[in-house]
Amino acid sequence: MPLPLDSADLNALAGRARAYAERFSLPLKDRNWRGSSGDYAGAGIGSSLDFQDHRSYMPGDDPRHINWQAYARTGNYSLKLYREEVRPVVEIILDVSDSMFAEPDKATRALELFYFARASGEKSGASTSAILVKGDHWKALEAGAVFSHRWQDLATALPDTPASAAPNLSAVPLRARSLRVLISDLLYPANPEPVIRSLQRGYGRAIVLAPFSAAESDPAWSGNYEFIDSESGGRHDRRIDPGLLRRYLEAYRDHFGRWKAASLRAQTPLARIASAPSFEASLRLEAIPAGVLQLG
Repeated sequence: MPLPLDSADLNALAGRARAYAERFSLPLKDRNWRGSSGDYAGAGIGSSLDFQDHRSYMPGDDPRHINWQAYARTGNYSLKLYREEVRPVVEIILDVSDSMFAEPDKATRALELFYFARASGEKSGASTSAILVKGDHWKALEAGAVFSHRWQDLATALPDTPASAAPNLSAVPLRARSLRVLISDLLYPANPEPVIRSLQRGYGRAIVLAPFSAAESDPAWSGNYEFIDSESGGRHDRRIDPGLLRRYLEAYRDHFGRWKAASLRAQTPLARIASAPSFEASLRLEAIPAGVLQLG
C-alpha cells in the first residue's frame, strides 16, 4: 500500500478519527503544563478563578492578588494564589518509513492513529503540530497539511533510507515541555533508549503508538517465499521451515520486549496497536491500560 493513497479513503479515515477523538484523548489532564493561556493546569501562578493557596507578598508581585481582608486582620501582606491555566503543546511525529505502509491493514491503522492524534490535540485545545520523519530526514507540516492530506506529497518527497535506519529524532526540532506523540512500527534494530531520550529532550513528555499487523507478529509462513524489502525493494528467496519461523518469532518478541522495558525505565508509555480488531477495541487492549491514551 505505497503512498500516495486515495483521497476518498483518507477522508473516510479522517472522519472516523474525529469520531474516535470524542471517545478517547491524549493524556493531557494528568500533568501541569507550561504554555500560552488555555484550559489546563499550569506549573505557575495564574489568574483564573480557581483559588489554590496563600503566600507572603513579595516585591514585584501583582498587587491585585493581595488578600486585603487578611491584611486588615494581621497587618501583613499576603497573596492569593490561583491556578494558572495554560494551553499545552502537542507534537505528533509520524514515521513514514516504507514498512509503515507495506500492508493495507497496517497502513490503515497507522493513519487512523495519525489523524486521531491530530483530531484529539485540536479538540483538547492544545497547540498541535505534526512532523514527518524518515531516517535522518524530517519535514514539519503546516497547519492544514494533515486533514487536507497534503502530508502525502511531503512524505513521498523525503529521500529513501536504508531498511535498518531508525528515525533520527535528535535532528527533529521539538518545542520545550511539549507532549510528543511518536507513531512508528519501531521495526529497526537501533537501541531503543537513545531514541526515547531524544524524544524526551527539552523536558518533554512522550508517548509511543506502535501499529502492527498479524502478518508480522504471527506469520503463518511455511515453504518457499519471495521476500521483498519494503525500504529498498530488494527481493530474495527463502525457504521457511519450523525452526526458522521459531527463531523469527523469538527475535520479534525479544525486540519489542526491549522496547517495553526501555519505555518503562524512561516512564514513556508505549502501546502496540494491532491492525485488527477495530480501532476502538485495539486501543482498549493496551493503550488505555498503559496510560498512553485516556477515555475522553
